[in-house]
Amino acid sequence: MTLLGRKRIAIIGAGFIGKHLIRTLLHAGHVLSVLDRNQCPEEFDGLVSWNQGDYHDQVKLGETLSGVEIAYHLVSSTVPGDLHVDVAHELHDNVVGSLSVVETCIASNVNRLIFSSSASVYGIQDHFPIAEDALNWPISTHGIHKLAVEKFLMLAHRERKLDVRILRLSNPYGPGQSITGRQGFIAIAIGCVLHGNVLAISDGGRTVRDFLYIEDVARSLALAGLRDDLPAVMNIGSGKGHSLSEVVNLIQKLTGKIIQTVEVAPRTVDIPMSVLDITRAHASLGFAPLIGLDVGIARTLAAIMEETDMCFAGLDC
Repeated sequence: MTLLGRKRIAIIGAGFIGKHLIRTLLHAGHVLSVLDRNQCPEEFDGLVSWNQGDYHDQVKLGETLSGVEIAYHLVSSTVPGDLHVDVAHELHDNVVGSLSVVETCIASNVNRLIFSSSASVYGIQDHFPIAEDALNWPISTHGIHKLAVEKFLMLAHRERKLDVRILRLSNPYGPGQSITGRQGFIAIAIGCVLHGNVLAISDGGRTVRDFLYIEDVARSLALAGLRDDLPAVMNIGSGKGHSLSEVVNLIQKLTGKIIQTVEVAPRTVDIPMSVLDITRAHASLGFAPLIGLDVGIARTLAAIMEETDMCFAGLDC
């Protein structure tokens, strides 16, 4: 992807999504400064200005945002499936920390701030696909935090003229996502294949999600930061729903291995169906997903084979 105009860009949070965004923006020739708790990965050494630290650290945050035109806020300490959290601690970590990002952006004369929000802000809906003007009824702490940050960003836009872009992401997956983490059904299911673990699943796998390959996620974020005159809020997803049982069957087909599952009761934070309407992103960004679910999972498994020297029956080794 070629994006016109070399920009100075800051990325706050270089996790799964952040690393792919860094690759996308570097490939397009932009100058990047990054703030993350972890050390700079070897692949980015010498290519970006990397600050290791917490985004609550005002000095580190100020250094990272100094002289940049565009900033991405990708930090979150919660995930949609978190059931029990220290509410006060997580509120401070996510919402108060985000307010600090806003204030530092304004003080540093950053022109534009892009925030990675979540489809979890919609909660349980009756009409699909879900458009941006649907009522927000989040049923998880994660969704509530994301929505709270969205509202403060819109307030900063209204009162202080900060150009904000809020991207409500569906379910990112792909190479680099932790297969032993607490987020990402596809990654967790692949982890069960590799380690012979049992996969917990509820409602017979009928839960429906909108899965989006990570390269499409990174491309949408890059476009949202570099294009002018965009809507403040946009859904980013595939626009298609797939049941969890479909995902399990596809992974089994591609790996030639059986995933042992155990039925568990649905949790109060579980949304039965989530599929996003991406009409606005298509019209405004020209965004359309390029990688379908079957190809995306195959690429994810291929990346794991390359890293581990494993071989799966359904893929060329």
